[in-house]
Amino acid sequence: METVEGIGEVLRALDSVPRRLQTKVLRRGLRRGAALVRDHARRLVRRRSGVLAKSIVVAGSRGGGRRGVIAYRVALQRRAWYGRLLEYGHMKRGRGRKAKGGEARRAAAREASQGAGQMVPPYPFMRPAAERLPEALTVVGDTVRSALESGELTR
Repeated sequence: METVEGIGEVLRALDSVPRRLQTKVLRRGLRRGAALVRDHARRLVRRRSGVLAKSIVVAGSRGGGRRGVIAYRVALQRRAWYGRLLEYGHMKRGRGRKAKGGEARRAAAREASQGAGQMVPPYPFMRPAAERLPEALTVVGDTVRSALESGELTR
């Protein structure tokens, strides 16, 4: 887990602010931090038509279903379902051919691992973007700190 220096004092100052304003500022900071990761992923992704890059979005998350938790995630939209194939790699098959379940699938996986099948290597773009999380946390802290210093939270 990453930490940001000086975040403790920011959180203590934030406790003195009404809950609604806390939520507003934290959402803004988290969204800016997530946008930093999203932009990095968009720069890393391969571009043919640009659909995959445009499909990398910042989405609000429920925070694991816990009440009062604010969370954002960087994710792919459904129209770019093939992004996970690029991210993790896959076995190449001809058009309309799929490996049947059971033994046929295991045999195909064995062949691919032995070099008989064509394995498309992974091209990660989301995982390297996630390495920017320490910078994103710094952006969150800076956003909250600047809101506290500007007096925005006293209104």
